[in-house]
Amino acid sequence: MTPLDRSDPQRIGGIVLRGRLGAGGMGRVFFGVTPDYERVAVKVIREDLADRSEVRARFAREIDALRTIQGPSIASLVQASEDEGERPWLAVEYVRGLSLREFVDLQGPLPADQAATLGVLLADALHAVHQAGLLHRDLKPGNVLLGRDGPKVIDMGLVALAEGPTDLTTSESMLGTPACMPPEQINTPKAVTAKADVYALGATLLFALTKHYPYDAANLHALLYIITDPAKRPDLDGLPEDITPIVSAMLAHDPADRPDVGQARAWFTELATRDGVTLPVAIRRLAVATYVERPSDPPEMDEPLRRRRELTHVLNADTVVARLAERLRGAYAGNARF
Repeated sequence: MTPLDRSDPQRIGGIVLRGRLGAGGMGRVFFGVTPDYERVAVKVIREDLADRSEVRARFAREIDALRTIQGPSIASLVQASEDEGERPWLAVEYVRGLSLREFVDLQGPLPADQAATLGVLLADALHAVHQAGLLHRDLKPGNVLLGRDGPKVIDMGLVALAEGPTDLTTSESMLGTPACMPPEQINTPKAVTAKADVYALGATLLFALTKHYPYDAANLHALLYIITDPAKRPDLDGLPEDITPIVSAMLAHDPADRPDVGQARAWFTELATRDGVTLPVAIRRLAVATYVERPSDPPEMDEPLRRRRELTHVLNADTVVARLAERLRGAYAGNARF
């Protein structure tokens, strides 16, 4: 975190901003504290982009997705702008720790057992996205935060309906991260399926295990050409022998040759729980091994923190309340702006 600039807002939607966390192509991200002392990351669209309809539409999709998707491995929405006339913003739970990209760059690749556990949790996150009838479309090492309690997926800005066309991708721009993008997302971006997220998961785990991506080239044009060439094979150099078949299958050029998220999760669970290790123990070991605090992180707070409860851990799935909640969530998803 760095100090706020004079031009930065001091407060958004009742959230007190305490510093900058970063900036991207669409806007800035601030560290803030809600009136309930909940620590949040607040994303605000750049002022010069706030009037562009396509930018506002993409931001609205992200808010809708975060309101629809639930899961312990996804950074959850806390609050968001509601007035269409104001500069769009959203606040998600703040996850202290490095991104997977930062961790591997600083400390090197993960061992196979930790990467397998990571694969289980990222597959769970994608399952939650797909269960809501959506696709993530931008899973990558930079969008995985390695928190104190385990990894969480962030950034739902490129979500789209899993079935039917979407106007999110236009002929004038390519949305996604080429290093983790499957060939069909380059060739036919409006017709991708859940198998595109499986490919991105494979590419993310390949980086976690080897510190390189499936393909490399001197420039973007050459990289896209290589990715879409069915004769080219991904670079699997450095992968542990027991995990190579899994990642190789996930990176298949033809989506039909890739496993689905459930199959990938089953494979990674088997690897993560070898030698009698239970999955909760494996997850805890991963969190301990990958959680890193930085001197620039926001300070821990003394104020009481009201923790949000994940109802899926409280309610029995067969109860009337649980069924009603699921129906309401499904109805909301049906009317969301994807």
